[in-house]
Amino acid sequence: MAAVDYAAKAATAKRLLVKFGQVGAIRRTVKVGGGPTDPTGGTTVDVDYPATLVVLLVDGKDVDGTVIRTGDWSVIIEAIEIEITTADKIVCTEGTLSILDTGRIAPSGVTVVYDSKARG
Repeated sequence: MAAVDYAAKAATAKRLLVKFGQVGAIRRTVKVGGGPTDPTGGTTVDVDYPATLVVLLVDGKDVDGTVIRTGDWSVIIEAIEIEITTADKIVCTEGTLSILDTGRIAPSGVTVVYDSKARG
């Protein structure tokens, strides 16, 4: 069986996202400073990682009323320099969204794209 070039698939996904998507960001809150000699424990700052994404309302047939609700978003995000987690936020034209499920698509461990669910 021939090896699949997942880097090429990620590049194709990025090309399509650039053509049809919007520029947004993945916002990660990180702690800076602190340590054994710092009694404040450090401070938290938001770091934005630019990303190209497509934001769509979740299809009505996927709404179950519990996990996925009316008004939730399906967000396709390019693979970026960090692995996206549910602790991150999506910053886009629809506002700042909380990630419910990253939807990481990573055959053989290589992230090609994220097909995430989010809520405003």
